Amino acid sequence: MANLKKRKRANKSKKRKPLTPEQLLSREKSFFKRKIKNMFTSAGFQYIPTNDHEITIGCRKEEIDSLFIYENIWILCEDTVKTRNIRDHIRTKDQAFDEIFKNFDDFREKLINLFPEKEEILSEYDTARIKHFAFYFSKYDIPLEKNDYKLFSNLTFIQPQTLDYFNWMTKSIHRSARFEIFRFLKLSIRDIGLVSSSSNTAEIVAPIIYPKEITGHKDNVRVVSFMMSAEDLLNTCYVMRKDNWEHSIWLYQRLIDQNKIKSIRSFIEKNGEAFYNNIIVALPENIKFHDAFDKEIQLDSISDFESNCKVIMPKEHNSICVIDGQHRIFAHYESGTDSKQEREISRLRKQLHLLVTGLVFPKEMSKEKRVQIQSKIFSDINSNAKPVDPNVLLRINRIINPIESESLAQLVIEKLNEQDPFKKMLHISTFGKGNIKTASIVRFALRYLVTVSPTEGKQSLYNYWNGDKEKIKNLDDETINEYTDYCAGIIRQYFSAIKKNLISDWNNPESKLLTVVAINGFIIALTRQLPYNGVKDFNYYDNIFKGWTYDFSKDSFQFTSSQYRKFSSIILRDVFKISDDESNATV
Repeated sequence: MANLKKRKRANKSKKRKPLTPEQLLSREKSFFKRKIKNMFTSAGFQYIPTNDHEITIGCRKEEIDSLFIYENIWILCEDTVKTRNIRDHIRTKDQAFDEIFKNFDDFREKLINLFPEKEEILSEYDTARIKHFAFYFSKYDIPLEKNDYKLFSNLTFIQPQTLDYFNWMTKSIHRSARFEIFRFLKLSIRDIGLVSSSSNTAEIVAPIIYPKEITGHKDNVRVVSFMMSAEDLLNTCYVMRKDNWEHSIWLYQRLIDQNKIKSIRSFIEKNGEAFYNNIIVALPENIKFHDAFDKEIQLDSISDFESNCKVIMPKEHNSICVIDGQHRIFAHYESGTDSKQEREISRLRKQLHLLVTGLVFPKEMSKEKRVQIQSKIFSDINSNAKPVDPNVLLRINRIINPIESESLAQLVIEKLNEQDPFKKMLHISTFGKGNIKTASIVRFALRYLVTVSPTEGKQSLYNYWNGDKEKIKNLDDETINEYTDYCAGIIRQYFSAIKKNLISDWNNPESKLLTVVAINGFIIALTRQLPYNGVKDFNYYDNIFKGWTYDFSKDSFQFTSSQYRKFSSIILRDVFKISDDESNATV
């Protein structure tokens, strides 16, 4: 026994051999592939292990890393952990998928020969009914320009943040996350499955309560309340989450809280009932209202609280926008397991009806105006609930007033995060890698640099921009984008010069250079020097920072969040050569 204990201690004391570069790469690839597979299979897709199988298609030999199938939806995947020659790899794969899509019948036949055990899945639909997509997954961000998406049009690029988002959703709501994937692919209910099962006449009918005079809404927005099954809501709703895959300024909601979903799901299973507080949604345009005789009527003609009227909505995926209550809906998700809980929830999904209050917008109202109203309601509801993340509040404010100074600053922050010197360094997303918090940068420094309405006697970058200022006042999206591009460009040149001349501190994680306090000081200094120097280019900033040094060590850099201006005064004096008396006259 003593010898056995000695041998165990000796085995524990042995150091494991470090993995070779080849082994590390193999492990990295395996983990990445598993992450992709889990995303699709959790959402209910069937996995076809095509990796390591070469297939001759046309005049080429092709290998597909993986294939995932849901009904007639085929997603062919290429995954890579490459960081070098990535563009050549993309070009090769775009050509490969082009060849496959041109010879799809032949491709499917060869898959059936390779995987006879999967024949039922592979041959369930005619090829004319199959909708195929080619996903290109990269573990690392791919720098793509707008023209690249046209040039490599056979590929749908999945950046790391998008994969992280889909993984979060499938871990949170499992098979019900497939509707998010359908929305990403712009698929309607008529695109999925057999034509006969995707009928245009599929509808949801619900009796309504219509309190016309007590809603308090303006702009001819009407409100109706009705009961709707949890299953129908799951299959037709979507949420405008700010951390998802969309590139849009009209996103404001928070990411799903997995613990909250589990808690509500357990409540539903245990009690067999839904929460009584109502779900708030924005209803689609193509809804109809019928009276007691099933005759279509206009909403305005329904008298207050008139009974026997009903709303009729198309049973369409991703057609109802959830403003408040996403957790109460998604707690009814399909897990895809045969657990006791899933069996009970599966029954309740059809049986339980949730109270829904739906906003009906005038058909002529713009998308922007609708989202402004939705985000304002979300903000009002949640102001007395769990504290809303500052970045969410900034998002909402940007939607409500896109040219307010903080709104513009938030948009500039997002643009700065796309390119050097701050590429992926700013924390603007749950899935982002950036560590630099941005809410205080926006609120206490950047807003003054980019505002379109500087206070009397002060200046901002707006004074030096030659764009169409009338369009800015009219909230023109394209012009707002042009102005924030201009601001981001100036700030990049400024901080690129700082990075070049203070590179040791920039690359030192222990340095205080890239803290919010220091960054705000630099931004405020740039704002305060505008009346003296205006807007300059990289060469100018590079020249004035040349030779300038400052101790950004933890022990020496003692400025706090209340001392942004104090640090900016040092930069003005030592870098811009603006005296304290002069600088005190500026913001």
